Amino acid sequence: MANLLEGIRILDVTRYVAGPVCTALLSDLGADVIRIEPPGGGEDRTPLPFAEGFHGGVGFTQTNRNKRGLTLDLACERGKAVFEQLLRTADIVVANLPPSSVKSLGLDYERLSAIKPDIIFLHLTTFGTSGPFADRLGFDAIAQVMSGTTHLSGDPDKPMKSAAAWVDMATGFLGAYGLMAALRHRDVSGQGQQVEANLLQTAMTVSNYFLIDEAFNEYGRVGTGNRAQSGGPADLIRTRDGWVYMVALGNPMFKRWARMVGREAELLRDPRFVSDESRALHGEALTQVATEWAMQYTTAEALAELARNKIPAGPLLSPAQVLSNEQISEEYLQQVTVEGLSRPVPYVKSPVAFSKTPAQIKSGPPTPGAHNTELLQEAGFSLAEIEALRADAII
Repeated sequence: MANLLEGIRILDVTRYVAGPVCTALLSDLGADVIRIEPPGGGEDRTPLPFAEGFHGGVGFTQTNRNKRGLTLDLACERGKAVFEQLLRTADIVVANLPPSSVKSLGLDYERLSAIKPDIIFLHLTTFGTSGPFADRLGFDAIAQVMSGTTHLSGDPDKPMKSAAAWVDMATGFLGAYGLMAALRHRDVSGQGQQVEANLLQTAMTVSNYFLIDEAFNEYGRVGTGNRAQSGGPADLIRTRDGWVYMVALGNPMFKRWARMVGREAELLRDPRFVSDESRALHGEALTQVATEWAMQYTTAEALAELARNKIPAGPLLSPAQVLSNEQISEEYLQQVTVEGLSRPVPYVKSPVAFSKTPAQIKSGPPTPGAHNTELLQEAGFSLAEIEALRADAII
C-alpha cells in the first residue's frame, strides 16, 4: 500500500491552524481531504501574504497542501443539502468552531451521525465543548497565556509568549492522533464517534509538569529568560560572532562542562552547584561563566568544543539561516512547485517517517472552489445542477 490512508475521505470545515494542520498531516498519508470554505474563499487566506501575490498567505500554504477545494454556503438550506450529499461519501468531518456555531451550521455529531451512522467527527475548539468558556473564540496565544507557560517565559516583569503557534500545531497533531485511533476503532467495531481536542488542554498537557510542580512544591516559579528551570547551565550564550544554546543536565554532564570551561575544581566545590535544582536556582552565575568561556570562540568553534565534550548545544539561527543550513535543507525540507508562485515552496517534510508507507507532499493549496465541479459530480450532481448552485452563489 503506497498511501496509508488512500480511500479515506475527509470533509475539512476548518480555518487558520489547528484544524488545517491536522487534515494536512492526513493528506500527506494519502487521505482525500476536501477543504470547504465560503464562496469567494475563507478569511484565513489573508494573514502573512506573499509579497509577490498569491491566493493565500504563507501559513495557509503550509497547512492546506495536498487538498482539494470546494466553496459552499453552509449557512443556507441549499448549502446544507449539498453538504449532506457529500457527507454520504465521507469517512471523517473536521470542524474547529464553537459548539453553537457547529450546531447552527448543521455540523454537530448528532445530525451528522443520523445521516451517516459510521461518520467520525473531530471537533476542535479553544476551551472544549462544555463549561462557561465553551462558546468563546480564541487563538493559539490565548491558550499560551492561560496555561501558565507564558508566565514562566521571558522575565518576571515581562512575560513572553512564543512566536511559533505551538499550541495550534500541537492541537492539530493530537487531532490527527485522535482520528487515526477512531479509524482503528471503526475498523474493529463498525462504529463512528465524536473526537474532541482543544487548545487550552493541549497547552496544559505540554506544561503539566509545571502544574504538578506548583501543586506539590509551591515554588511560585517566575520567568528566567532563556534559562531552564530544571538545571544549569542551560541558556542562550553569546559567542564572538553569534549565539549558542548549551545545556548540561545531571552531575556527570555538569562535571564535563566544568572541565571544558577550565574551572572544574572551583565549580564542583561550590555549594550552589551541587544538584540540578540548585544549579537552576543559581543559573545566572553559570550563564556568566559560560559567556566568559564562549566569548573566546566563534560560534563554529564553540559548537565544536561542546560536541567534543558531549555537551548538547546548537546555534541560534534566523529563518534565512535555517533555509541555508546544510543539515536542515538536505534532511528536513522538500521543495514543492506550487502553481501561482515564482519558485518552489520549502515545505518541511511530514514530521513522521514511515518505511513502508511514506508521507508525501505533492501539491500546494487549492484556489477557492478549484474542484467544485469534479467534487459535486462525484457526489452525483449534474452539470446543470452545479451551474444552478453557482448562479445562486451557493458554491
